[in-house]
Amino acid sequence: MTWSGLLRLWRRVKADLERAYYEETLRDELRARAPGLQLGRHVTIIRPDRLILGENVIIHDHCVLYCAGQAPEYRQGGRIVIGNHVELAWGCILHGGGAQIILRDFAIIGAGAVLVSEMYSYRDPSRPARFQTKRMGDIVVEENATIGANAVVLPGVTVGRSAIVGAGAVVTRDVPPFSIAVGVPARVIKRIDAVEVARDS
Repeated sequence: MTWSGLLRLWRRVKADLERAYYEETLRDELRARAPGLQLGRHVTIIRPDRLILGENVIIHDHCVLYCAGQAPEYRQGGRIVIGNHVELAWGCILHGGGAQIILRDFAIIGAGAVLVSEMYSYRDPSRPARFQTKRMGDIVVEENATIGANAVVLPGVTVGRSAIVGAGAVVTRDVPPFSIAVGVPARVIKRIDAVEVARDS
């Protein structure tokens, strides 16, 4: 192996060791402030100081939590608030961006789901998207609600208590409590009786 090859190998090993050290340090810090936290492998958290965790949260492998929003009109921009007994399945993405993402107690976010609190507005077709103003709004997933695998939740949406968003749905507007929403864009196809939910739980 040449000297340049050895140097590349050393840089790669060094980067892997630094990343492993950072991940372990972050795990220790998060577990100290979030009792019962289960944190998977290769979880990426940008600005962990803006992440608020409840008790007994489960974050599976390869999740990304982006808490680095800087939009001036949102004092809590980018903050992600996760309640008690919330589960984030494999590979889901929470992009705080310019506004907050709030997951209430017992919420479940399915594998590969994406919650994004800011997006380009595309109001002016003559300008490139990256130079246009962004649309921002808090995303709230209420208590006991479920977001299905590979679903997308857009800015300003509230998913009501015990509501279910189907796999692959794109949620552009609020989902009422005790309802099931599916499709692109998502629409309510069924309402769940609160009495049935209480009986089944």
